Amino acid sequence: MAASDVRIKQVANELEGRLANDNGVPRNIRKGASDAVSLLLDNGKALDLRVSSAINVLADLSNDPNIPMESWSTIMQILSDLEVILKEVS
Repeated sequence: MAASDVRIKQVANELEGRLANDNGVPRNIRKGASDAVSLLLDNGKALDLRVSSAINVLADLSNDPNIPMESWSTIMQILSDLEVILKEVS
């Protein structure tokens, strides 16, 4: 397994643990986080496409006016991680 695949799995686990499965996070944010996880783990697509798609979903979530600050911080951290991964695989 490539190092980038391991990092993708770590990011997906963090998304699941900190956003997708947290009942204190609004439902639309949990849904978007789950969608991003599904995109990241879809091995039927190229890695750069999976990462770019997840970045787009999370960027849309970060602009939600009702997002709690701690969820926004988590999304921004994960976006940063995904940007680094995208630069490495491009």
